[in-house]
Amino acid sequence: MTLPDNPLINSTLGLINGDLFAQKIIMGDSSQWSSDSSLTLATIDSLSNGYILTDIMTQFTYWYTTGAYTADGAPQHAGDVTRMAIENFRQTQDPFTSGGRDESDNANGALLRITPVVLYLQATYGEDFIKDDPAMLTLHQVGGLTHNHPRSLIAIGLYAMLLNGLLSGMSLPAAFDFAISNSYEYYAKHAVFADELVAFEALNTPDFENMPIESLHASGYVVDTLAATIWVLLNSQNYEDALTLAAGLPGEPTRIMPLVGAVAGLMYRQAQLPTTWLNAHELTIVTRVLEKAEQSGRFSCPDTHPVE
Repeated sequence: MTLPDNPLINSTLGLINGDLFAQKIIMGDSSQWSSDSSLTLATIDSLSNGYILTDIMTQFTYWYTTGAYTADGAPQHAGDVTRMAIENFRQTQDPFTSGGRDESDNANGALLRITPVVLYLQATYGEDFIKDDPAMLTLHQVGGLTHNHPRSLIAIGLYAMLLNGLLSGMSLPAAFDFAISNSYEYYAKHAVFADELVAFEALNTPDFENMPIESLHASGYVVDTLAATIWVLLNSQNYEDALTLAAGLPGEPTRIMPLVGAVAGLMYRQAQLPTTWLNAHELTIVTRVLEKAEQSGRFSCPDTHPVE
């Protein structure tokens, strides 16, 4: 099957290629995708059956214990926050209490795998899903399975609003302005989130696009990841440029490359994605999950407009 040219396929392939780009920097040419790609595939596979929080965590548990969704079928390293959430779920079978709620739990793992959830919500609730409280609750619940601090949930919501703008046909600068204004308006109305908006002040500054690269810091902290990713995309013109620019950021740029790849894949589409980074076996794993998602119809949403 030739995979269709649509947001789910393009963003997923973009994320996996961004992940592989990062792993090649870390490990060399024999690298395979990391947990970011595996858990994104697990999320897609679960949502293809409908929205069942327990099933998403069950798929995460299969990944953690058996190596499901990995390239070689072997368990992978789990980030501390994700590992603790899975361990909590294994003990309680309660997805609502599994995620980390401490300030130290604001790593970027949930953000990196949230893109298919955004596409699922747009397909389910429509183009204005970000104004629908049940849709936003669903978004927060899925992110909160592992990373349930309000700051992480704001980052996920802001990112969802950015994608919403892109999927509606906005340019990236317009989508970014849209996401900033709407996220501040939405989260300022909710007491549990309002005090955390201060963490995003660097994003809510005039001329963010033209900030010097030295002022950015790429890391596994969710706010750093979101800010660095958006800055890279605002300052690049194609998929390869985005990953190359990301690689030169101060800090730990490999921590943000899957997210850069996901959004760049959605924006620039399959024509710009590398075709040789996945071997036949790896492509079979990815295709199986994406074919199931396509057949489910649960991610069918309006296509993005290509970046000229």
